[in-house]
Amino acid sequence: MEQSRLWSLVFLGLSGALAQTSLDGKVFVFPSPSTNSYVLLKPSLPERLHQFTACLRFYTDLTREFSLLSCSSQNHDNEILILKSSPTVYNVYVGGNSLSYTVSGNTEQGRRWENICLAWNSTTGIIQLWVDGLALPRKGLSKGYVLKTDLVMLLGQDQDSYGGSFDQQQSFVGEMAEVYLWDTVLPPEQLRRIQREKVPIPLVDWTALNFETKGYVVLEPTFENYNL
Repeated sequence: MEQSRLWSLVFLGLSGALAQTSLDGKVFVFPSPSTNSYVLLKPSLPERLHQFTACLRFYTDLTREFSLLSCSSQNHDNEILILKSSPTVYNVYVGGNSLSYTVSGNTEQGRRWENICLAWNSTTGIIQLWVDGLALPRKGLSKGYVLKTDLVMLLGQDQDSYGGSFDQQQSFVGEMAEVYLWDTVLPPEQLRRIQREKVPIPLVDWTALNFETKGYVVLEPTFENYNL
């Protein structure tokens, strides 16, 4: 009996370890528009978030609106949302409230990767958007709000209800990689260029990712080094 229980515990431990996968050198490929293709991330949120930093990299030739990161709760479908409305406009949401940023635009759209980081602090309401290592003007959003722990976190779709109600015209088509979420606001030197060895342990970690792919999403080796 005791030996059987021991082997069960060992098996469960190995299963938990295998659930977290290092995706170094890999990308999620979203091959086509859809209403059912996305990556479900599973952050461990022991308590509500008073601040956060979310970072990712993406590669697309889309010129229409698309969603990069969507987090919903039972209270708000847009607890966190990073939406690129056009090549020169980002819409970001925290706690159901939104604001827009105008950027110079990627003149090499579809020919290079783009980097984005979004950081927010509840106490001040200050939100920071960093695009390709450059900070846009700081703004204020949802001061005093606290993000819920029942987050459903997705890549590639915009949730218009808790965990669903996707719009094909907002779906992401392209490649995505190096997705991270921290429960703190990272300092500027780390937002400028993420250095994993110097940052706090993330809640969502590309090098130990807990995820599920849904629909037509493929995990592939990166071609980034061949595009230099």
